[in-house]
Amino acid sequence: MSTTTRAAVVDAGGSLPLIQQIELADLRFDEVLVRVVSTGVCHTDVAWADGVLFDAFPVVLGHESAGIVETVGTGVTRVRPGDRVGIALAHHCGHCRYCESGRPMLCGQRESDPGRLFRDGQPLVQGFGTGGFSEFTIVREASTLKLPDYVPLDVAAIVGCATSTGLGAVFNIAQVEYGATVAILGAGGIGLNVLMGCAVAGAARIVVADPNPERRRLALRFGATDVIEPTEDAFRAIAADGFPYVFESAGFPEPMELAIRITERGGTVTLIGAPAPDAVIRLNALDFVPSQRRILGCLTGNVRPNVDFDRYFRLFEAGKLPLDRLITGSVAFDDIAEGLARCRTAQGIRTIVRITEE
Repeated sequence: MSTTTRAAVVDAGGSLPLIQQIELADLRFDEVLVRVVSTGVCHTDVAWADGVLFDAFPVVLGHESAGIVETVGTGVTRVRPGDRVGIALAHHCGHCRYCESGRPMLCGQRESDPGRLFRDGQPLVQGFGTGGFSEFTIVREASTLKLPDYVPLDVAAIVGCATSTGLGAVFNIAQVEYGATVAILGAGGIGLNVLMGCAVAGAARIVVADPNPERRRLALRFGATDVIEPTEDAFRAIAADGFPYVFESAGFPEPMELAIRITERGGTVTLIGAPAPDAVIRLNALDFVPSQRRILGCLTGNVRPNVDFDRYFRLFEAGKLPLDRLITGSVAFDDIAEGLARCRTAQGIRTIVRITEE
């Protein structure tokens, strides 16, 4: 082991993250050692830490990260020490049929744990292949994106998941048409990025449903034309026959089923939220089959890092994606448990954990 660092380790579902000394493996030829500066707290981090999403422990979580390149492997050419980088979630190989057809999130190597983190010589799971709740982390060169000077590290961090997922759902998955009417279930980090993506795509009417009144108010500030309680009656009052595009970002069977029901005949519903492993959604087959609705799954917006990050950064620079307004608080690394608690109780939209100083 060549490098030691501090990382927040979750030993079992429901355990608090504890900052401990861990070891990092020697860099492979195509890997990059990144000093992590900012990592956003995502709901999937909390769900994993709580033992709801996965049962792989002990784990170093954190997957919305940005930082500074420390060292690079011998074959790395796209970044160099000192570069400010965002970390993409794709972790793809770059040469399989999925990667070469523009679907890197389906790459078979993406979910393989890289085996780069250890504690007392024993392996740790590198959460989502990133392990951003650590002062240093190792990722493949393909997962690092050099940042323009105008992009703050906090913004680059949330682009890694919340923005890539929300905007990718709009542009890469559903392909929302100009002038469309759209319904969005959930106004958290993902839902608000879906909302901004629909606005950029030119949707004429954007209806956002969330049980939290504060999040409904936020949705209006981000460009929603209508905000409602997440009930079928409320949706039907706006579009009796349903919506051509519907997005669900909560990750629970009930809103998923509601999203499908309120999609119009021939419409497209995109399911984004990360459900529990045993979650099941039910369809009325006789209603669904002749309706010709499309149900699409969305994994991190089918992000294509080299294509999408640049586009999102340029939209941010142009003032069309106010991504900085999604960041509603920050905590020091030693207070990471507080950051997870804020997400768990839906306080704000995105809390940034300050891992190290820029």
